[in-house]
Amino acid sequence: MKLKTAGREPTCDLVLEDPTVSRVHVKIELADDGHVFLLDADSSNGTFLQRNDGWIRVKRVSLCIGDRIRMGEKEVSLEHLTAVFGKRSKARLGPKHFSLRRRAKQGGLSADWSEPESLLHKPRRNLVTGRIEEDKQ
Repeated sequence: MKLKTAGREPTCDLVLEDPTVSRVHVKIELADDGHVFLLDADSSNGTFLQRNDGWIRVKRVSLCIGDRIRMGEKEVSLEHLTAVFGKRSKARLGPKHFSLRRRAKQGGLSADWSEPESLLHKPRRNLVTGRIEEDKQ
């Protein structure tokens, strides 16, 4: 396992110059199998993940293709997060999570299968509280 840091502190592996980012905001972990995890380092303004159309605050998360990450108000690309391990690392992201977009059709809701993102997915669980979160569409 390899561990890197991201934050405002010049000694961090990924330096982010934004007042909403803590000195050491997150730890970026590269597991032996190549998966990349993000661990909030008790930051003041939080670490947020957008995976299924809504931002949720996270303490620890495995990064997947298509995820969006925000530290405080600063959005950071997955490319920047994985680049801290170098080009020769075996860093890899988990499979993309697809959202189920629904639209009203005669008499009720049904999935619109013409959209590529309209595949079934697991319910979204808040990683801090452990509760299932409702779609706010």
